[in-house]
Amino acid sequence: MGVVVTMLRCPRCGQQAARRSRRASAWDHVLSVFHLYPFRCQLCTTRFRAFQTRHYSQRGADRREFDRLIVQVPVSLTSAAGAAEGSTVDLSLTGCSVRTEAAFAPGATVQLRLRLGEAGEVEVQSAVVRTHREGGLGLQFAQIAAVDRERLGRYLGRFLRPSGTPRRRPGRPRPELLAAAVVGAFVILVVFLLMSRLGGGPPVR
Repeated sequence: MGVVVTMLRCPRCGQQAARRSRRASAWDHVLSVFHLYPFRCQLCTTRFRAFQTRHYSQRGADRREFDRLIVQVPVSLTSAAGAAEGSTVDLSLTGCSVRTEAAFAPGATVQLRLRLGEAGEVEVQSAVVRTHREGGLGLQFAQIAAVDRERLGRYLGRFLRPSGTPRRRPGRPRPELLAAAVVGAFVILVVFLLMSRLGGGPPVR
């Protein structure tokens, strides 16, 4: 079971699965003044910028990079201390919350096997216990094979992409990406002109 979340389309994988990303540099903050915001694809992890007419506040948008979706699947946990069964409460490409009676201490490392039904199984080779409370654990994935990450991404895609949304046609760039490229080029040109006029900019090759 899961909830559908509407997101921006990723220019790399073509899935409508990108959400606002944290502004990680001064350049991110400068471009956001011109409504060019960073986004992160929840399925292929691609980070890109896109032009948006709405204004995103620092507090409201710059949260964790990957959303935890409310997805319940059976899970097996294994460590040197023993093994346990449980089920996910929420799930993303980088971690999950698990309902289980196991008592792994925070900081412990466990192996995780997610049983996704018809989508197959995903093995997380290493996950770190971040939180422990009665009846549940919070896990952050530390090591997962590329094939398992792709399988998990495809599985999560059914909850991230609204049903009936067409895929992006190859060779047809998105209008917001074209706008972002034009605005970005203009901003870079203005910065270089100002730096050259002040005499403090790098030499133009």
